[in-house]
Amino acid sequence: MDLELKGKKVIVSAATRGLGRRMVERFLDEGAIVSFCGRRARGEQPNPSDEEVFANPLHGEGVEEAVAALSKRGTVFGSVVDCGYFDQVTAWVEQAAKDMGGIDIVVSNASALGGIPRSRKGWDINYNVDLMSAVAMFDTALPFLKAAGNGAFVQMSTITAIENHAFGEAGLSYGAMKAALINYTHQLAQDYMKFGIRCNCVCPGPIFVEDGSWGFLQENMPDYYESNRLRHPAGRFGRPDEIADAVLYLASARASWITGVNLTVDGGFTKNVKY
Repeated sequence: MDLELKGKKVIVSAATRGLGRRMVERFLDEGAIVSFCGRRARGEQPNPSDEEVFANPLHGEGVEEAVAALSKRGTVFGSVVDCGYFDQVTAWVEQAAKDMGGIDIVVSNASALGGIPRSRKGWDINYNVDLMSAVAMFDTALPFLKAAGNGAFVQMSTITAIENHAFGEAGLSYGAMKAALINYTHQLAQDYMKFGIRCNCVCPGPIFVEDGSWGFLQENMPDYYESNRLRHPAGRFGRPDEIADAVLYLASARASWITGVNLTVDGGFTKNVKY
């Protein structure tokens, strides 16, 4: 099946590793041009005393290493951006449009993964990184999406937004902001389909990434890890490529009549009736 992504100009936030990295790889393999951002230039370990190092204590490659590796697959641009700062996100999106000659597809993937539990600062971090970075990406890319005539916006959410998941105290702000993003995306879908811009959401279930949260939990909280693994009907966690494939489909011409959808990709992990 031809997804008709060759030559499409794509931006993906928070994509030096994990799900975002796999999305960039998939888009490049389909012949798209991609601009992505990440929080660090290189993959150095952060200062443990930095309060803004939250939720996920593991850090992989930085932007420079990711660009070097991804350039083997196609045309790619990388920028150092802290998605907790609205102006940094808008500046990156504007620069990406210049670098690529426009924007056809926006994938909003940044997340603070819960922020700092039981604190006002934790809520503020999740608000800025998860919710407002999405607003900054869409609003800044909007003129380019309109010019494209058949643009697509894909927002990453989580099953924690639609069904209770024992994510700990950090999950309070995480789930709340991701739920807000589902509502936000649906409203965008209603407002912008008249311009040919489709807006959809993807809710992943637990996805195993070795240098991500579930890799950390496997090592440090094996009982919690196992209890979640066994909740999956298939007895395994999802893979990053399984999420990336769903994102690419929703962004592609094959989904030209799909907008305002919240697609759960969890292998049957959630038990709510999805109708």
